[in-house]
Amino acid sequence: MKPFSLHRGDAHGDLAGTVLCHDVRGAFRKGHVLRPEDIPGLIGAEWSELHLLQLGPDDVGQHEAGQLLAQMLSNPGVHAAPSGHRHVLKATHNGLLKIDVAALQRINSIPGIAVFTLMNDSVVSADQVVAEAQITPLAIEKSAIEKVARESGIIRNLPFPARDVVVRATDDRLIRNLTAKLEWFGCNVSVERRPSRLSSVGTLQIVTGSNALDPLDPVFVELENAGAKMQRIGMPVHPGTLLWIATWNEATIIGLPSCGHGQQLTAFDLVFPKILAEGVIRDDDLAALGHGGILNVRRPDPSPSARLRMTEHEPVR
Repeated sequence: MKPFSLHRGDAHGDLAGTVLCHDVRGAFRKGHVLRPEDIPGLIGAEWSELHLLQLGPDDVGQHEAGQLLAQMLSNPGVHAAPSGHRHVLKATHNGLLKIDVAALQRINSIPGIAVFTLMNDSVVSADQVVAEAQITPLAIEKSAIEKVARESGIIRNLPFPARDVVVRATDDRLIRNLTAKLEWFGCNVSVERRPSRLSSVGTLQIVTGSNALDPLDPVFVELENAGAKMQRIGMPVHPGTLLWIATWNEATIIGLPSCGHGQQLTAFDLVFPKILAEGVIRDDDLAALGHGGILNVRRPDPSPSARLRMTEHEPVR
């Protein structure tokens, strides 16, 4: 690719196929690839100097390259969708977003390529934008795009299979909140109001009312007598630090601490979707929750308007 300038009055030759490097008022925006029919309008527009880019045979314009990049990243769980001048990928269905972070870093190390996503293990809804694929210069060599094609499965969206879930609880408000949340994931929910024994119905069970700090809590005694295996008591997450996970036969049992009874984000919202989408959650996955494990944190707003609001509320000294 070769940049060149054109001054008003210069012989311009054939400009078809060249790319505008800046906006031309009332005519075209930067990045526009000129077509033969565009030339009269361009010459008649207001400008004194044009900056253009001549593409070589191995170059791809910004818009076309962005489309190619988005298509390469598409798969049954995420699809490229038109969004003006942006190239976005949207979730095909509700699911758990999986990002191959190492592969994403590799392709973003290619000059001119910018792919940005939601965080790995984000819960996403159908038609939600989960990633954007952009080419930062006005054109890029085909070989750079071909490097992206060598990577596969960078962005995946795992569906939530329908599962039978038993909620062992007696509090009506908690039951309503949990049922609404679980049904969003496509679960079939049944309620067991007798907390004295394990249910043989659900492959996922949620238990409330246990004391994670008491080894002799009736729920833990029940689990031990039934031959259940405790995977972990306590998560590196707040709120929800005292959540616990056990397995019994083919069922996964989640002990919900009292902080999980409300609407706030807790450890349950990190653990449950992974168990649902991936079938299990590994010990390493649980340990990794500590990175970003402070949930519901208020982030500072460094914008001038925020500083002004703070000043307005300062006491007179």
